[in-house]
Amino acid sequence: MSAIAAIEGSGDHRTLVLHGWALDSSVWLTARARTDQSRFTYAYLDFPGYGVNRPEAPADGIDGMAVVALDAADQLGWSTFSVLGHSMGGTTALRVATLAPERVTSVVALTPVSPAGTPLDEATYGSFAGAWADPGAAIRGALAPYIDETDLKNLVDRNRSTMDQATWESYLKNWTSPDFLDRMGTYEGPTTLIVGESDPFVTAEYLGDTLAALKNGNLKTVRGKTGHYPMVENAPETVALSEQSLY
Repeated sequence: MSAIAAIEGSGDHRTLVLHGWALDSSVWLTARARTDQSRFTYAYLDFPGYGVNRPEAPADGIDGMAVVALDAADQLGWSTFSVLGHSMGGTTALRVATLAPERVTSVVALTPVSPAGTPLDEATYGSFAGAWADPGAAIRGALAPYIDETDLKNLVDRNRSTMDQATWESYLKNWTSPDFLDRMGTYEGPTTLIVGESDPFVTAEYLGDTLAALKNGNLKTVRGKTGHYPMVENAPETVALSEQSLY
């Protein structure tokens, strides 16, 4: 069973936090300093193959990642909880809600990839796979064009220290190939999708089908030069929007 990387806060509002593709739960470090720890208890999960769970084999697909998340909630003794996720972790948060709707009180998905999958042609898929050689260039070029140099260096350093190339390639397959858009309507709880205004990849248009499939969904935007990593690029606004949307 995958271990929880960190638990913070003492609030009654229990929130399971899921990271994205490029690094483990340390992607949340900037945002963690701004959370309301009297109102919330946050549990930060590293997916298998990342961070504290680096020795484990990667999860099989978004469904497998959702099962890992539900197992983590069981490990914590949480019968009900909210889920906050980023990018592929945001999509996993949506899948957790559709697999266990009676347990999930709300979902906040930051820049989530599509639950219908993100089909890539062979050359584009190869570019994403090959970005392991220089993740900083890929992040700035395709995801966060205005990210601060220090923030980018920290992301790259943590990428190298928290995962390996095999994990990179396994989770690339996971986030490009989910197929549960038709199940989104099984969850009726409040669901908030958050995009960065300057994210060239996950845009409001890209998420149109996802938003339309939600029974109780809404879309919020972190304004300005905020790309695919809003909790890094604009932590104050992102934490405020997220905590306003967790119920």
